[in-house]
Amino acid sequence: MKAIISIFLLLVLVGCGQVSGEMTLEEINDSQSVTSANNNEPFLSFRWIEKGYDGTFVPIKNKVDQSSQEIYQQFGDPISRGHYEGGIYWEYDQATYFFNPDTNRCVAIAINIEEHNITSEEMKRQLGTPDQSEMNEMDGFWMYIYQLGEYELLFETEQKEGPLLYAWLKKTL
Repeated sequence: MKAIISIFLLLVLVGCGQVSGEMTLEEINDSQSVTSANNNEPFLSFRWIEKGYDGTFVPIKNKVDQSSQEIYQQFGDPISRGHYEGGIYWEYDQATYFFNPDTNRCVAIAINIEEHNITSEEMKRQLGTPDQSEMNEMDGFWMYIYQLGEYELLFETEQKEGPLLYAWLKKTL
């Protein structure tokens, strides 16, 4: 009798998907979000917008508007230094920092996000519709821009619906 009940319970569990390895709806939704390679937290999330309003760039947990001295104390010598659009940049492994040459304060941070394979559609699902979407003729990139008060969150791609390559948090001038 116990064997019959055990077989019956096993059949019921398999029929309900509890033993067969089927994923629940919640597991399917979780697996579809863009996640960081380091942990299970989403790489791209609405926190980018929320924290961007105070100048915090979520993926690297750092702020725009720091002095060049503060950046140097955090990261040391940059991999490279140069000039871009009348300003100065310092490139590090995790990000490139752009400085106003008159104030020596960071006015933008850029990161390469190509490895995360984020599409413009995924960006819109996570962050909403951008405030601007246009071609930057000078750099040759399509840009998606979110206005965040004193800051802009910007994404660049080679073509309008292509995978996102770079993300920026910029202080509006």
